[in-house]
Amino acid sequence: MKFLISAAGTGGHVFPALEFANECIKNNHEVIWMGTNTGIENRVVPKNIKFLTIPMSGFRGKNLINKISSLLGLIVSIFKSIFYLYKNNIDYVICFGGYISLPVGLSAWICRKPLFLHEQNAVMGTSNKVLQKFSKKTFLGFSLNEPLSKKMMLVGNPIKPPKEIFFPDQSHESIRIYVTGGSQGSEFLNHNIPLALSALNTSLEVRHQSGVGKSSGIKRLYSSNISVEVEEFYNSPHDAVLWSDFIISRAGALSLSEAISLKRGLLMIPLPSAIDNHQLLNAVNILDLGMGLIHEESDSIESLSRKLKDILDKRLYLEWARAENNLDHFKAAGTMLNSILHD
Repeated sequence: MKFLISAAGTGGHVFPALEFANECIKNNHEVIWMGTNTGIENRVVPKNIKFLTIPMSGFRGKNLINKISSLLGLIVSIFKSIFYLYKNNIDYVICFGGYISLPVGLSAWICRKPLFLHEQNAVMGTSNKVLQKFSKKTFLGFSLNEPLSKKMMLVGNPIKPPKEIFFPDQSHESIRIYVTGGSQGSEFLNHNIPLALSALNTSLEVRHQSGVGKSSGIKRLYSSNISVEVEEFYNSPHDAVLWSDFIISRAGALSLSEAISLKRGLLMIPLPSAIDNHQLLNAVNILDLGMGLIHEESDSIESLSRKLKDILDKRLYLEWARAENNLDHFKAAGTMLNSILHD
């Protein structure tokens, strides 16, 4: 079978799509990728996957000129996608959300190709909202903050499984914390987490991912009784997560899925400017699982320190690691592929 996968822009869309693509290839299916000329997909999609591009760009949050440009790009992208669908004899179209999904999904409907969607976050994105009525099924990475329809299926976010998973233990003297604002970093985490942890006056080990170009001065913010390593980017997030007892992070869908799948709880600090406040809603899913706490940027730094003190004093991270989680993100890609082929 030939699968056309559309994903572009950010790792949150691209990496789950890439894991699904690998699952298709592993099962002897052909994969063609629809992306853009500027997104992260250009760097991470492997050479064994045919890569096509359309001139689509984002619409929401843009000024008037960029919105007009996006609308023109949408029209061109629909016609170009229709051409690609017919030329490559596509059997199934799978869209992973974001602005690129809209022209690809509409083209699938026009060409009468089976359309499937994947939504990574706890709130449906704009493109997926529009395309739902045309799709055969929408796969969900997290439970939505709305009733699920018959065409929705909760499968988790496709992520690559590690070689092994192990629980936090007390074989090391100090509690270990992994701090990450993602590959782009977070000014809020970079500045406030060192101060909040230092205020606890406790011996700790910290690995702090600052984001590219944002590491300067962070180490000096930590007190002398904290052993800290600051890196702009960890090439193996799995290793950093498994090294830790718990994580302090934003609430992107992929980061949360990876953490809880590796049996690590989190103190989550959602990005307040995230579209539709989806990071807060993602974090609520983890809170409901009993695998973390939420701190919002509008709360005080004193409140942040109190939450951290509770996590350490009450060893909440051990409770988080042993919480029941019936959603297996490592199996999401296989579940999706099986459902598509037998729909």
